[in-house]
Amino acid sequence: MKNNFTILIILVSITFSFSSCNAVKYVPENEHLLTKNTIIVNNKKTIDNEISDYIIQRPNQLVLGIPFPLYFYNIGNKNFETDFEKWKENNPGWYKFTKGVFSEKQARGIRNFKYNMHQWWLKNGEEPVILSPTKTKQTTENLKQHYFHEGFFNAKVTAKNNFLKNKKATVQYIVKTGKPYILDTINSSIESAVLDSIYKAHIKETLIKKGEQFRFSTFIEEQNRISTLFRNSGIYRFNKNAILVDVDSTNYKANINLIINDSIADVPFKIQKIKSVNIYTDYSFNNKDKPIKDSLNFNGYHFLAQTKLNYNPKILLNSVFIEPNTIYKDESRELTRKHLRNLNNFKSVNIKYTELPNSDDLLASIYLTPLKKYSLGFNTELNHSNIRQLGVSGKLSFLNRNIFKGAEILKFSIQGSFLDSKDAATNNKLLNAWEIGSDISLTLPRFLLPFKTDKLVPKKMSPKTTFSLGTSLQKNIGLDKQKFTGIIDYTWNSSKTINQSLQLLNAQFIKNLNINSYFNIYKSEFNQIQNIANTYFNETVTTDNVIDFINTYIDASFETSNPDEFKLAQNIKKRYNIITEDVLVPSIAYTFTFNNSQNYKDTDFSFFRARVVSSGNLSTLLSNTRDENNVKTILKTPIAQFIRTDFEYKKFWNLQQENVLAFRTFLGIAYPFGNSSSIPFSRSYFIGGPNDLRAWKIYDLGPGSSRTGLEYNVGSLKFISSLEYRFKIINSIKGALFVDTGNIWDITNSPVTLESAKFKGINSIKDIAIGSGFGIRYDLSFILLRLDLGFKTYEPYLEKGNQWFTNYNFNHTVYNFGISYPF
Repeated sequence: MKNNFTILIILVSITFSFSSCNAVKYVPENEHLLTKNTIIVNNKKTIDNEISDYIIQRPNQLVLGIPFPLYFYNIGNKNFETDFEKWKENNPGWYKFTKGVFSEKQARGIRNFKYNMHQWWLKNGEEPVILSPTKTKQTTENLKQHYFHEGFFNAKVTAKNNFLKNKKATVQYIVKTGKPYILDTINSSIESAVLDSIYKAHIKETLIKKGEQFRFSTFIEEQNRISTLFRNSGIYRFNKNAILVDVDSTNYKANINLIINDSIADVPFKIQKIKSVNIYTDYSFNNKDKPIKDSLNFNGYHFLAQTKLNYNPKILLNSVFIEPNTIYKDESRELTRKHLRNLNNFKSVNIKYTELPNSDDLLASIYLTPLKKYSLGFNTELNHSNIRQLGVSGKLSFLNRNIFKGAEILKFSIQGSFLDSKDAATNNKLLNAWEIGSDISLTLPRFLLPFKTDKLVPKKMSPKTTFSLGTSLQKNIGLDKQKFTGIIDYTWNSSKTINQSLQLLNAQFIKNLNINSYFNIYKSEFNQIQNIANTYFNETVTTDNVIDFINTYIDASFETSNPDEFKLAQNIKKRYNIITEDVLVPSIAYTFTFNNSQNYKDTDFSFFRARVVSSGNLSTLLSNTRDENNVKTILKTPIAQFIRTDFEYKKFWNLQQENVLAFRTFLGIAYPFGNSSSIPFSRSYFIGGPNDLRAWKIYDLGPGSSRTGLEYNVGSLKFISSLEYRFKIINSIKGALFVDTGNIWDITNSPVTLESAKFKGINSIKDIAIGSGFGIRYDLSFILLRLDLGFKTYEPYLEKGNQWFTNYNFNHTVYNFGISYPF
C-alpha cells in the first residue's frame, strides 16, 4: 500500500506549485484580474449555458479548477529585452565573465534561446483577463436584449463588481425579469389569394399559438417555416423578407398581426411549374461555349453532352428529384444536389432555374462536372489498435468511375503493413511482423436485387449495393493466417440520422498456416501442461507433443483424483482446437446506426449502434458432408454456426471552453449452437487495450474473475462502460481523466470452463473490473496523438479485501499509446 498514494502526491504537488505562481504578475496597477462571473436571475443563481453565452468577458480558462494557461503565460517574461539590458548595466562583472567564457556568438545564442523560450510561454499561454467596465456594460445590454426577446419587455439588468485582495475581482449580473408578455390575439394579413390558400391549408402547423409566452425565436422559426412552405409549394420567387410581424403589447399581452406581402419587386407571387429539365453530363466552365454534340430525351428529361453521353439516363435519374411538369420545390433541388454529390462521380453539381418568357414556367438546368474516370492513389499511414501496438502501412489503389455507365465505382487495392507483434520469434525487434492483402469492390448507387424495392426503400434514402472480395496473408501474427472474404452489402439512409445496412453475405474463410508454433506462442499454456506432466506423471513434454500427452494421460481416472488439473488441461486442449482450426464463417448481418452528429467537429451528440449477426444457418442446411467429429463442412472446412448481437451507445456533452464529457457503453453476446460448440477465435470478445479497458493490456483480463495467466483470454459475452472528461490544457495540448469498467465471460456452458469464468447473472457484477487514469493528447488537427495511463482500481480476481487499489501505482501502470480518441 505504500505506493498507492504516489500519484495523488505528485498531482497535489504539481497543483500547489502552480497555485503558488503569481496569477496577477501582468495585471497593471489599479486594474483587476477577472476571476468569476455570476448571473443571478430573480434572486436565483443560474448556470444556463445559453445565457452565459451573452457574457462578453470571461475569466481565464480553468483546467480542473486551476488557470493553467494563465500560469503558463506568467512563466514568460514580457520585458525580457529590457530586463536583459538592465542586467548588463547592473552586473557588468558577470556580463564580462560570461563574454570571457563564451564567444560573442555563443553568448548571443544563449540570449536568443532564453528570449525564444519566454516568447513560447507567452504565445502558448493565455494573457490575464483584465476587468473591463466597457465590456461589463455591453454584457448587461446583451442580457437585457436576451430577456426582451424572451418576452420580458420590462427586464432590468445591473452589474456589481466585487473587488478582492491582490488585484482580483468578480462580477455579478443581477437580472430582474418581471412578468412575461403572453400571446393573445393572432391575426394574419395576406393579400395574395394564392399565398393565403396555402397558408390556411397548413395553419395547424403554426408555431405561434395563443396563450404561449412571447419569444422572438419562435417568430424566426415561424418565418422560416412559412418561407419553406411556400417555396416547396411552387412559389419560386418567395423570400422570407416578405414576412412581417406587427406586435401591439399592453397589460402583459401581445397582439400579433402576421403580414405577408403579395409580391417582390412589383412581381406578384405565383405558383410556377417546371416545364423541362436539362442535364449537362460533362459540363466545364472553360468549355461552356462549345456546341452540344450528343443529346437524348428520356422520360421528359433532356440529356446533353459536349462530347458523348457516358451515363445511363435511367440510372442517373435515380439521383434526380426535379421532375418535369411539377411545381417548383426547394426540397427537390436540395435532394438532387445531395444525391448527385454522393455518387462520387462529379467534381461539382450546379443547379439553376430560368424563368421562361411569356409564361409561368421554369427551365431547370443541372450542370455536372465529372471527376476523372481513372485515378491511381498511394497512401501511407501510421496505425494503432487494441491488437496491434504499432504499424506502418501502405496502400496502392486503382479507381474506375462509371464503369458500367451507371455511376458505379470499381476499386482495386493492394496493401501491405509492417507491424509490431509480440507473437513473432524475434519479438525484441520493432516491426517484426508483416501483412499483405488485396481487395476488389464494386459499388452501385442502387439496390441490385431480382425484385423491386422502391416502396420499401425509395431512392431518396440513397440505396447502395457493394460487392467486395478480399484476401490477406499474415506473417508472425499469431499462427500466421490467410483469409478470404466475400461481402454483399446493402446500405441505405432512413433519415439524416439513421443508417441501415444488410449484409446478405459476409463470408470469411480463415486458414492457419503455422499451427506447429502454437505452444511456442502460447507459452503459459505449455508451461501449465509441462507442470502437470512433471508433477503427476514424471514425464517431459515438448511443444510438439502437448496434445498427444493430453489425449494419452488426461483421462477419466485422472479427473477423479485431480479434477482442477483435468479441467485446466482439457480447457487448454479446447482452446487449441478453437484457435488452430480452419473455419468458414458464412454470415448474414444487419446493422442499425443512429448518429445525430452534425460534422466531425461536433462535440455534443448521441450515437447508437445495434448489430445482429447470424452465421452458418443456411450453409449447414445445404451441406451434406461431415468430418470425423460429426461437424458439417464445406470443402472439408467446418462451418461456424452462431448468433452474435452487439449494442453500443455513446453520448458526448460539450460543457464549455473545449471541455467535453464523453460516455460509452457496449454489450456484446455471442452464442454457438447446432454445428458449433464454441465461437471462432476471430469472432470472440476480448477486453483491454488503448481503446477498451485501459488499465489492462489487450487479452490480459478475464474471463470473469478467473486468472488464467494465458496470453490470449477471450469470452462469448462482453460488457464495457467508460466515462471520460476531456479538457484543453494549452493550445494543442489536451488532457483527460477517465474511468473504465467491464469484463468478458463465457456463456457456452462448456464442462471444461472454469466456474469463475462463467457468467452467473446478477452475481457476476462483482466480476466487473474497474480502471481509472489520465491522459495527455496532442492535437495536430489532421491527427490526434494520445498517451493514456491506466491504473488498476478494482481487480475482481484478487482475494476479498485486496481487490481495491492493491496495484494502484506506477509499477503496475499500463501505458496506452493511441491515435485519435478511444471512442
